[in-house]
Amino acid sequence: MNGVNFTTGVYLILTYSVGIIFVIGVLLRIYKYATTPQPVNIPLTPAPITSGGAFARVLGEVFFFKSLFKSNKPTWLFGYEFHIAFFLLILMHFLRHFIYANPLPWWYDIFVDIGIACGIIMLLSLFALMLRRVVVERVKFISLFSDYLILIILMLIATLGLSLNFLVGANNLTIIDNQLDPYMNGLMTFQFTNIPSNPYFLFHYSLVLLLILYIPFSKIMHFVGIFFSPTRVMADNPIEKRHYRPEAKDLSI
Repeated sequence: MNGVNFTTGVYLILTYSVGIIFVIGVLLRIYKYATTPQPVNIPLTPAPITSGGAFARVLGEVFFFKSLFKSNKPTWLFGYEFHIAFFLLILMHFLRHFIYANPLPWWYDIFVDIGIACGIIMLLSLFALMLRRVVVERVKFISLFSDYLILIILMLIATLGLSLNFLVGANNLTIIDNQLDPYMNGLMTFQFTNIPSNPYFLFHYSLVLLLILYIPFSKIMHFVGIFFSPTRVMADNPIEKRHYRPEAKDLSI
């Protein structure tokens, strides 16, 4: 790590450590999902009667949150808005820092405006989801500390991300961008440069690392778990086809 300052050295260690834990943690959770015994056929009916139909059903949940839409439309609205805005922000961060062009293309200002709009939508949606957990008694009753924690982390990430656009100032934001692009690309090429020293950015980046670290141990793993949920992925065909899982033979009924 020659040529980088102490702060950068610390964040390089943290970034790679979090990345390794994230990859290993996600793979272990996938292994656990894939090897969990499923001795009986338990699709949530009415369910498709073919494997292809069951897969299409899962895709409907992944892309449109169909069951949530049917059960609670306000929660669906806020949850769907959050997920769309969050996905777009991740995509835009990736494009900005790993497909880097200098000078910036003509569309970059539009790109920034869309990012700010997504950040505001994300923050407002998270606030509504937090309010739901505090105000709606039946939701409050089943809410755990971890449910509040993830919402707080995400709200802080969104708030600090927006603060970089509204509180830092154009000149300082340009300095951050000019330092951040080579730093992020250096993570991939192992040609390290100093991380931006702006405190708003460092706090934002630290919370992002905390979120990534927390994912394999939290309910956020539903983005993978949905593909292993027996009530969703199983076809409703117990008459046509006997369900059999060798690893679940001791649990068979």
